[in-house]
Amino acid sequence: MIVLPRLLDELLGQVDERRAAHLALDFARHALEVQEAEIEPGVMAACQECLAAAHEAIDLGEAGPRLLRAHERLYEAAERWEGNRNRLAPGAGLTVQAVRVGCQRMMEKARGRGTPSSLITVRDVAHEIQADLGRGAASRFPDHGDDPRQAGRLARWEEARWQVRHVIATEPAPGGSAPRPPS
Repeated sequence: MIVLPRLLDELLGQVDERRAAHLALDFARHALEVQEAEIEPGVMAACQECLAAAHEAIDLGEAGPRLLRAHERLYEAAERWEGNRNRLAPGAGLTVQAVRVGCQRMMEKARGRGTPSSLITVRDVAHEIQADLGRGAASRFPDHGDDPRQAGRLARWEEARWQVRHVIATEPAPGGSAPRPPS
């Protein structure tokens, strides 16, 4: 039996920092698509803009004004949804985590702050997305004698499968650069 999370960890362990950052953003975008019906449209728009701005910042190698504004707008949209800046709206938390993979240092530098002591990795984002989608599937599962835990396991497995397939589909040819799927 293939253990997809283990295979995914192995694949992600072989990618460079820049590619890992782009993959984390791609994983978050996919999670947003899966959860679209549960995410408030204003939060969804802010998440999508933040992801696009983060892809751009990674390519440029610096956190420009677009990313800083998009990041702040994401918090504002999430705050309007929940009324609490410390508890983010569905979709927003995963977006923030994914952006941190490749942009945390750049954003801290742009804001004139020191380097963060701990950084999140693409593996952390991948596992958190799998867990989040699993929890969501289990909570939506009809309570009529079926096992919601099985629904959660299936959702986690399907997400890990999508992530593995995405890493492989976007893997660069030897000596080439990684193809980027359309946004």
